[in-house]
Amino acid sequence: LPSMINSPELLAEHKRLNGNVIRTRFPPEPNGYLHVGHCKSMNMNFSLAFEKLGVPVENRETYFRYDDTNPEAESNEYIESIADDVRWCGWTPTKTTYSSDYFHELHALAIQLIKSDKAYVCHQTKAEIEACREIAKVKVANPGVDTPGTAESPWRNRPVEESLVEFENMRKGKYATGKAVLRMKIDMNHVNPNMWDPVAYRVLFTPHPHVGDEWCIYPTYDYTHCIIDSLEHVDYSICTLEFEGRRESYFWLLEALNLYRPKVYEMSRLNVSYTQLSKRKLLKLVTNGYMDGWDDPRMPTIKGLRRRGYTAEILNGFCNEIGATRNANTVEYEKLAFVARAVLHERSPRVMAVLEPVLVTISNLEALVDESVEAAPRFSPAAKEGALTEIECTVPDFPHDPSRGCHSLRTGNKVYINRSDCSLVKNSDFYGMMEGQVVGLKYIGKVRVDRILQDSEGGISNISVTAIAPSDPARPKSTIQWVPFENSIPATVNEYGHLFKSEEVPDAQWEQDLNPLSRVEKPNALIDPSIFTQSPRPEMHVQFERLGFYVIDRKTPLDACSPAGAATGQKMTFNLTVLLKDSKPKAVGAPNRSRKEEQAAQLAEKMAKMSLAPADMFKPPHCTLYSTWDDAGLPLTTLDGEKLSKSNSKKLKKEFDKQKKLYESNKKA
Repeated sequence: LPSMINSPELLAEHKRLNGNVIRTRFPPEPNGYLHVGHCKSMNMNFSLAFEKLGVPVENRETYFRYDDTNPEAESNEYIESIADDVRWCGWTPTKTTYSSDYFHELHALAIQLIKSDKAYVCHQTKAEIEACREIAKVKVANPGVDTPGTAESPWRNRPVEESLVEFENMRKGKYATGKAVLRMKIDMNHVNPNMWDPVAYRVLFTPHPHVGDEWCIYPTYDYTHCIIDSLEHVDYSICTLEFEGRRESYFWLLEALNLYRPKVYEMSRLNVSYTQLSKRKLLKLVTNGYMDGWDDPRMPTIKGLRRRGYTAEILNGFCNEIGATRNANTVEYEKLAFVARAVLHERSPRVMAVLEPVLVTISNLEALVDESVEAAPRFSPAAKEGALTEIECTVPDFPHDPSRGCHSLRTGNKVYINRSDCSLVKNSDFYGMMEGQVVGLKYIGKVRVDRILQDSEGGISNISVTAIAPSDPARPKSTIQWVPFENSIPATVNEYGHLFKSEEVPDAQWEQDLNPLSRVEKPNALIDPSIFTQSPRPEMHVQFERLGFYVIDRKTPLDACSPAGAATGQKMTFNLTVLLKDSKPKAVGAPNRSRKEEQAAQLAEKMAKMSLAPADMFKPPHCTLYSTWDDAGLPLTTLDGEKLSKSNSKKLKKEFDKQKKLYESNKKA
């Protein structure tokens, strides 16, 4: 675009002010909590952009700017939360600014724009402006055709002096909201709708959270962000692709005011599978009570991800992993989980935990002790004195690196195991405890299951096993974790799954896609007492062996993280950050399935999907989100009868084509 070219004078002034510095900016709107998409933007503006450009560290500058031009949606709560998130993510801005800091300069530039006859005060209502835009759309689509009506505002060509008076009247509060706006006079015949005289100022009688009640007129985003990029002498204005259409209006305004023009770069916005990143929808999740707050561990907000156990290192590593390109795509949530496992593997000491305890009584406990086998447990000091039957085993804190220490764990002849590791039904493909099967108890040794007892409701109440000597050739089918009967620590464990059921969350009826198993609480979990050797505290990570990486909830009282607190009944709360491998948490009371059964279920699900005709995929009983369809089977309206948006229709067409390809390949086979 010719308008994006700086004059030699503007370039010289920019060089004089910035020298060798290259400056970017991170400009969030303080109208909500930051989410993982903002992590990508921060990573780009504070780091990745400089890496791509090869800028030396000493020449890098990033301004952190609150884009606070809409006081109706903004609050100090959001302002403080955003600042906290930026700090927590590890970024240190060169300077923190507010768009509202520039309100006087912006107002003066608006007057300059009016004086040059490039802006005018318009009294059309919002509906009337939209109607004119519809006429402009028809005219642009049909050049040379006589289209009835005019796209231009009746006030577009009013005298400059009149607009100056009316703009001052707006400033003095003489107009009610919606009765007058200042519009940029660009081109109502342009092919780009963003050039159709966008609004620059509107009347709002709302106090501003940063500058108070000084103003009753506020600049729009379209007017503000390019001017402040210029006033702050930003070198690279980086935004997401949905703003690409605004390039022309961005540079038109800077040219009209003869201001420095930064370079503009667009990248694809972050979309993550099974997740929703729309601020409007995230707000609805909170206000409608679907979530417990902005920091609910299921939320993709930075506050929620932090509480779930995703660290700044993980989030920044994830952003480095996915990079920044113009290719619009959806990133698999598993990529975030993969980075989390790599980071937490090195920092999470191992402890054992059972989430739904079942009591196991071990007979012949002393058979597990074999002084000739180095890895076998020993009798505890108390047992050696003849006071009780108790064994002691050594457990490494980090099995992959024994040099980082170990802890000892003692138990008598009773332990607890996980309910998911035992079964009443005999099945050769089940690897846990069932009658007659030999199973390993981690760090203790092998046992043979003698009997599994049921309670009055048909559940498992108790298991009797017999210990097998280390020298016995019997091979265990699996090795499972356990915790001692005597002194295990009661805890609450929250298991988390995907927030939504669909990999790509539908735009229409999206609330119906919420996953009812996104959180499964285990209120009766037990943790082995060695947890206290790790000095537990809120936000500390551990690996529950064979389960996953967990974090102590940051809202857990510090007292609950001590033996004294546990003795008085206080409980730690652990949140699942990521499983050791990708799987879905089970619902309470869900039946155990063998590996073969799991594989068969997955195969059946896959075959059912391959056999589903694309014409039926959006219709009941397969889908209950829509009410009308076209001849091909593509949805036209939501369940409530609302017409689908173009973006939603485009996304559904993509799903339709993908299913069609799968269906046709299955028919050929």
